[in-house]
Amino acid sequence: MSRDGNGRLDAIDAARAIGLGLVYYGHFVEQVMYLKNPAAALHYKWIYSFHMILFFVLSGWVRGARPSFAAPRAFVKTTLASRITPYVFFSVVMAALSLPIPGWFPIVDLSAPAGYLKATVATGMGFPLFNVPMWFVACLVSVECVHRLAGGFLDSPRRILLTALVCYVAGYALNARYFFFGQSMSFWLLHEVPVVYAFYLIGVLLGRSRVLEKVGTGAAVGVFLVALLAVQLSYDLNQGPFRYLQAVVILLSGHGHFLWFPFTALAGTFMVLALGTALQRSALLAFLGRNGLILLGMNGFFYHFVNKPLATWSVTVFPDAGWAVFLVSAVVSIASIGLCVPVIHGLNRMIPQFVGKPRQAGMFFGPLLRG
Repeated sequence: MSRDGNGRLDAIDAARAIGLGLVYYGHFVEQVMYLKNPAAALHYKWIYSFHMILFFVLSGWVRGARPSFAAPRAFVKTTLASRITPYVFFSVVMAALSLPIPGWFPIVDLSAPAGYLKATVATGMGFPLFNVPMWFVACLVSVECVHRLAGGFLDSPRRILLTALVCYVAGYALNARYFFFGQSMSFWLLHEVPVVYAFYLIGVLLGRSRVLEKVGTGAAVGVFLVALLAVQLSYDLNQGPFRYLQAVVILLSGHGHFLWFPFTALAGTFMVLALGTALQRSALLAFLGRNGLILLGMNGFFYHFVNKPLATWSVTVFPDAGWAVFLVSAVVSIASIGLCVPVIHGLNRMIPQFVGKPRQAGMFFGPLLRG
């Protein structure tokens, strides 16, 4: 198991990069699905059955690898600098781009000042309408606040697993009964926190166990193949109930079946983790994973301005067969990420402290955090 110069696990960074590739793929194939393509709907359901849960497990894994907790004051400062600052930055960037560039902004109409006010208020409430993919950061802030309060109690694997089970059951029941998002009662996705915190805690437990450091390449490939088969056989067994879309959508608290949802979500998570372990020596994947927050924020540009017109064009040129959907979506996703690479380098050089690296100095400003 290799680490970079800062002690980061390359396998985790590689898994994060692969997961972000699935985010880019999922957001493009979503637009193809909206054009009544049944193959795209299956691809969408397959990816969404696990890809966002993967990120909560990875976040918990990183947390679990750190044995100590920051003092309350330091925790607040770190959260503001490393989470809230990029959340606001990427939202402001996309809001500014929406002025000269027509885009697809679901829920809000940006043709009038009232729409910008509504989107600004929603962003402040933890639903970033200017940059929808950043919802994960908002939810992660809530999860990390909960873990800062509860983490001291979770001092054994038994307590972690019991808490994860209780959180999942209670969170699932709560969101099955009340549709907080649909009733405009969502505040920093607190209603969804119990469900995703259960998976975050699984990541904490795995991070503490250092299990990745014990897995070789051959074993990782074997786990990947088994987990891939599990996802393929189980993802469509989850027939709901869902909300709006016939797939797991964490943002909408649309989980579906009580048992099939966590089964497929964990199978997909282990599939990507195993693939990340097998490919951990890839410098490109490690780079993309280390800059995952920038890549997520940049996905907002493609989500709002590029994917819809490109998907509309693609369905007029290519057949609606599954292989064509896969090929076009994969090429678009890879090309989109490739276009982000020079932007990542530029942001890291000029303003790293605004895009998730608060302890670094850029060309114009010093670090937001020291030490």
